[in-house]
Amino acid sequence: MKKSRIAAILLCTVFAVGSTGLLTACGQSGPKVEVIYHLNYNDAGERRVEIPTGTTAVDWNATRDGFKIKDWYTDKACKNEYDFSKKVTSNLNLYADWTVYEGKVPVTFNYNYPGSRSSFTVSVDKYSTVAERYAPTAEDVNRLGMVLNGWYKDAACTQQWDFSSDTADSEMTLYAGYKPENNIPRDENGKIIYENVQVNVWMDNNSCRDSNIIKELAEEFNKEYAGKINVNATTELLDQSSFSIRMQSTPQKSVNENTYYSVSDIYAMADIEYSLDDWYDGAVRDSVYKGALTSVPMFASVPYVLYNKTLMQKYNGGNLPRNYSELSALLKKAYDGENSTAGFKSFLTDVTWTFKEGTSAAAFLQNGAEYYYYDSDNAMYMNDWDKEEVQSGAQNALSNVYNLFSEYGDCHGGTTDTNKLINSVKEGKSLMCLINYMWDYRPANEDPNIGIMPLSGLFTDNTDEASNLIPVSTVGLAFYKASRVSHLQLAAGAVFADYCSKHSEAFTKNCWYPVRKSSCDTAKFDAKYKHVLEKVGSPENFYTFSGYNNGKRIVNTICSEKYIVPMLTERELNFAQRIAEMTVSIGFEINN
Repeated sequence: MKKSRIAAILLCTVFAVGSTGLLTACGQSGPKVEVIYHLNYNDAGERRVEIPTGTTAVDWNATRDGFKIKDWYTDKACKNEYDFSKKVTSNLNLYADWTVYEGKVPVTFNYNYPGSRSSFTVSVDKYSTVAERYAPTAEDVNRLGMVLNGWYKDAACTQQWDFSSDTADSEMTLYAGYKPENNIPRDENGKIIYENVQVNVWMDNNSCRDSNIIKELAEEFNKEYAGKINVNATTELLDQSSFSIRMQSTPQKSVNENTYYSVSDIYAMADIEYSLDDWYDGAVRDSVYKGALTSVPMFASVPYVLYNKTLMQKYNGGNLPRNYSELSALLKKAYDGENSTAGFKSFLTDVTWTFKEGTSAAAFLQNGAEYYYYDSDNAMYMNDWDKEEVQSGAQNALSNVYNLFSEYGDCHGGTTDTNKLINSVKEGKSLMCLINYMWDYRPANEDPNIGIMPLSGLFTDNTDEASNLIPVSTVGLAFYKASRVSHLQLAAGAVFADYCSKHSEAFTKNCWYPVRKSSCDTAKFDAKYKHVLEKVGSPENFYTFSGYNNGKRIVNTICSEKYIVPMLTERELNFAQRIAEMTVSIGFEINN
């Protein structure tokens, strides 16, 4: 039953009505939390209210044309009703559930193309016509390369809706129909005609490392599409307005909607069919932002372990550890056995990307406590460390990382300069070390006493699917909103991007791991580095965090730099307290 609504909770409460909608209380000081009221329809947005920690939230009687509010829920799908008698101790997201007034029916306008945004719903009088002003305009729909051609009763667009005479007798959906823009030439079958179309591709050297590979792909592509499309791939960013594609790390640089197009929109315009199932799901999570593909995934950089074969044989009979208990026992045994070796460390890492975004993140993933994730049901990013079982996993992850790499840990591991890692393993001054193979694949390929093993299972004793996850960093092709690039050039760029993705095994020459399934056939891998690629782990276990625009800040800065790296130098720790602090920091970042 609907709870009674509260008009005011304190005598000196001021409700500032406006875009921010802040609620403040006179005489209240101290810590505050934020209540975010999501209106939860079309693009209606939200209202943010600050209240003192430990007080109750207001049951806001929001209004909407043709609808009345039923209740507030903690999930977008409106399954978990919120109890307004509860005291709020952390930031709170609430979602409105609506019902139409008696005598009215909802009419939903479906944008009706792959990768389109959420539908638009209005409420109209039952048995009445639908005023055309209610329908989204061509500017609202904004489908690249296409023009809105009316609204239809069916998704196939065979029965056009007549706004002057057709009536809404019950709940219904209308579907957008389109026709191609006149500035994109097409043949009699509607296929795009490419004739000497120039495509400029810029490559970030920090992401690509060796730009020769994509230049080689461009040369091959240009031969195949001679007279139709010509691709110029360069690392020189001379005129940003002329570059239609950029090759760079994802997701941080490719989710800005003001700077980059959605790949879903570009591919739809270019009539290129694709399925996310063509890529390894875990490895392309960072290329998907709010349900839309933001870059065409190419390849991944994967952290892995190098070990000294002689020492592994000496202390474990050559067998590789399969879980945290086996690993920690082995490291202790090796340390005790090699105590005569000056400065011996059982397990070494640096504190660059390999550790901050790879190793430490792996510990949390494998213990079932990823830093954050995208809840597709509620269309929002979340951290659920408030759940008892997840918080327990997070504490285990933090404890295991500390034991493995802290100077005060049980396993006698440590951190050192990147250049010293491999030499330490070579010289028998360390049993193993962590490597990012994008940079350091040669020792694994050249030294017969250096072995390779994946990160799967090393940070947990769990046996579920999550226990084998390996965080990776990906690189993809993103479509830049350049002022001098036409829709035809964007479509031609999509043809090239699709070509590169389907031939991404070429990047194994640099020891990158392709993430498109058809390109992961080991028979296609560069022979020189094949044995390295085969031992870093299965691509089924590769994992990237969801494409959140501040995802790197959460993983690298907030979690690793602020909490985990300093922890390695501390003698005594309260892991539960540290996790509680991380939970607040992550939640604040996601909600702001």
